Amino acid sequence: KSNSRCLRMSASQTVAAIEMHPEQVLTDPHVLRWVVPPGILEPGLPTSFPAPLAELFAERVLRASIVEESAIWLWLAPELSWSVVGAQVRTALSAALNQPEGWQIEPADDAILQQVAFEVICGPVGEVIGSHGGAAELVSVKDNTVLVSLTGACSSCPAIEFTLRNRIDLEIRRRHSRLDRVVAV
Repeated sequence: KSNSRCLRMSASQTVAAIEMHPEQVLTDPHVLRWVVPPGILEPGLPTSFPAPLAELFAERVLRASIVEESAIWLWLAPELSWSVVGAQVRTALSAALNQPEGWQIEPADDAILQQVAFEVICGPVGEVIGSHGGAAELVSVKDNTVLVSLTGACSSCPAIEFTLRNRIDLEIRRRHSRLDRVVAV
C-alpha cells in the first residue's frame, strides 16, 4: 500500500497527498492529533512551517503544534471549530508535509512525552483504571521517564505492575518510542 497519492493544488502545481487522519484529543476539543506515516519529520516543537500551513499560524487559525514520530498535534484557535476549518487545515498540512525541508523543529522529547502521557492517562487507559475504582495522575516527565501516581483501588491492587506495564507504558510507548520507563510514585 502506498503512503501517498496525487493531489492537485492548482493548475500549475501538483503534490503528493500524505495519507493522514485526525484523531480527537479527549482532553481538548480544539486539538487534533493528525496521524501521519512515521519518518517524515523529526519529533519536536515546530518553530516555523512551510506555506500554506505557515499562513494558518499567521492568521491565528492555528496556535500551537507538536510533532510526534508518527503524528502532528495542532491546536486550533479557541473561537474556531474543526468542522469549519478542518478541511482547510488538512489541505495546508498535506502541502506542508510535502516540504519537510521547510519545517524548523526544536528537539523537545520531554514536552512531547508529557503531552502523550497526559492524553493516555486521561483517555481510555485512565477510564479503564477508573472503572476498577482506581485513579492515575501524571506527576512529571523528565529524561524520557514518566512518573505517575496510582491511587484509590490501585494503591493496594496486586495488578499494579500489570497496569503500569501493559496499560500505561505500552500505550505511551506505542506513540513515543523514546520512552525509557513509567514509574509509579
